[in-house]
Amino acid sequence: MPAVRKNGKVGRPANYAVKLAITTLLLILIIRQVDPARAWQAISQVPPADILLAMLLQLASSCVATYRWSLIMARIGFHRPFIFYLKSFFKGAFFNQGLPTSIGGDGIRILDCSQEKGTAEDAFYGVFIDRIVGLAGLLLLNICALLINRHLLPPSVYFPLLLILGSLFCSLILLFFLRRFRFITTSRILGYLGRLSERYFQVYSSVGAIGLQTGLSVVTHLLAMTAFYTLGVAIGLDYSLRVYLALVPPVILLTILPVSLAGWGIREGAMVGFFLLVGADKSRVLSFSILYGLLALVCSLPGLAVYLGERNSAQRK
Repeated sequence: MPAVRKNGKVGRPANYAVKLAITTLLLILIIRQVDPARAWQAISQVPPADILLAMLLQLASSCVATYRWSLIMARIGFHRPFIFYLKSFFKGAFFNQGLPTSIGGDGIRILDCSQEKGTAEDAFYGVFIDRIVGLAGLLLLNICALLINRHLLPPSVYFPLLLILGSLFCSLILLFFLRRFRFITTSRILGYLGRLSERYFQVYSSVGAIGLQTGLSVVTHLLAMTAFYTLGVAIGLDYSLRVYLALVPPVILLTILPVSLAGWGIREGAMVGFFLLVGADKSRVLSFSILYGLLALVCSLPGLAVYLGERNSAQRK
């Protein structure tokens, strides 16, 4: 067992180094395909007022997402004030910016909640369900935008993308019914899926709960997409909000892949690829993606302040 722990400790820095190398390589490959001078010029010309507006929209998105999460936790027996969840959410958001995937900060949220009730499994289910309903809202928004903008993308991209998004959305709905399959609920290996489905049903056992949670998820992503739109238009990507609603969500989905740090490199490459399909300038798209990444980092800094404050408080005790 000690050997296993030692190898695990060695493996984590090695894994982080690999992710960092991949992120750096992806960014270098992307930057080599554009004019860095033009990209920097586009960023430097963005009005500060637009950056401030985008920041406020991003922060508002995080606050709505936190409220949604607090409602989920209350449904499964966790009763803490909104400020507790807000602090934990921002801590998770900050750690997401430095960990090898964009979901690493969820461990912080699970730890915070498990300290209150003493059950890490229920805390995990609450955070996981929050992720699921957040993803459902993003998929729903993206599918509607694609259906409205049927001729925005070439058919070779449009129909496979719509099929993938529809399949993902259906799989999230299927999770609601897994509790009814006895071979899942009684299985030693798949039993956790049955318990997750039970918690899923516990949270969304009424039409009102489903409607409220879905609405909050859509509002969360609408605010974030409006932040993207604000930065994009300011940087010279003068497209309608409908275009951003169609092109940006698939990019966000790709950043979940655990191959780079906080989605850097993946986001830039995917953003350039999708916006090229509508004739956008590469340099401006790259500038747009980098600027949003920096904005997300800045908006997560309250989480760092909370983390340092809690650590200092614990040390004084």
